[in-house]
Amino acid sequence: MRKRLEVAHVIRNVQITKRLWWCEYIAPEIASSALPGQFAHVLCSEPDQLDPLLRRPLSFSRIDPSKGHVAFLLDTVGRGTTWLVQQPAGGEIDMLGPLGAPFEFQSSKSNVLMVGGGIGLAPLIALADTAPQHGINVRLLVGGRDAEQITPDEWLHPDVTYLISTDDGTAGHHGFVTDLVPAHYNWSDQICVCGPTPMMQAMAQLSPQLAKKHGNVPIHTSLEARMGCAMGVCYSCVVKTTEGVKRVCHDGPVFDQNHLTWEWDHEAPGHDQQS
Repeated sequence: MRKRLEVAHVIRNVQITKRLWWCEYIAPEIASSALPGQFAHVLCSEPDQLDPLLRRPLSFSRIDPSKGHVAFLLDTVGRGTTWLVQQPAGGEIDMLGPLGAPFEFQSSKSNVLMVGGGIGLAPLIALADTAPQHGINVRLLVGGRDAEQITPDEWLHPDVTYLISTDDGTAGHHGFVTDLVPAHYNWSDQICVCGPTPMMQAMAQLSPQLAKKHGNVPIHTSLEARMGCAMGVCYSCVVKTTEGVKRVCHDGPVFDQNHLTWEWDHEAPGHDQQS
């Protein structure tokens, strides 16, 4: 899959909660080959500036190759994403992509459970968009610290069953998103996960118990990691797997959950690596 360096143009930046933004761009070259689970490496400053120096990896939240559009769900917690959401319509954004390994539906699997935490919902929105054309039914479980971390349902495909939880009980189930998983595990033929590392580790601990009771379900997890080059060269995002050391940017970010050891130290600030 060809990587492209492209000057994208801002369509709109919409604040959808006090914390979350929906940012859309015209990027026809990238949109033509991008897949759910992949990401773009985005320059978050003017071309003649050096701060922030490093690009930010942003997971595609919507991909429309027919229009040449891509979109990202952002949580503005740092300088990079704050700069991005402030750019006016028509503004130019330097993007490299698509990068990384995508999610893939298993053709024989008709019921897919998606589990997202916070900004980790971003790639699952794009994945859910593609489900109807494959005859896939989707139940999307999403959790956040509070209601401001929950994406309103109008930004999702209307065919998706959307269930939410919040740590403080301000929306949906009062508790963790993993609390919702047991009630839907037996329905699912495949599970896709993305979110903060502790949430994904909790899924990895919970799933063997559910598999023992209901049978094995394939689970694919999109990891978070800080990235330098996002091209597999700098090795700043390596993780240990049962198949050896892997680079999140190049070998992932999507991995078979059974291959993950969770034996690494680096943490990411969010799935869009904001800082």
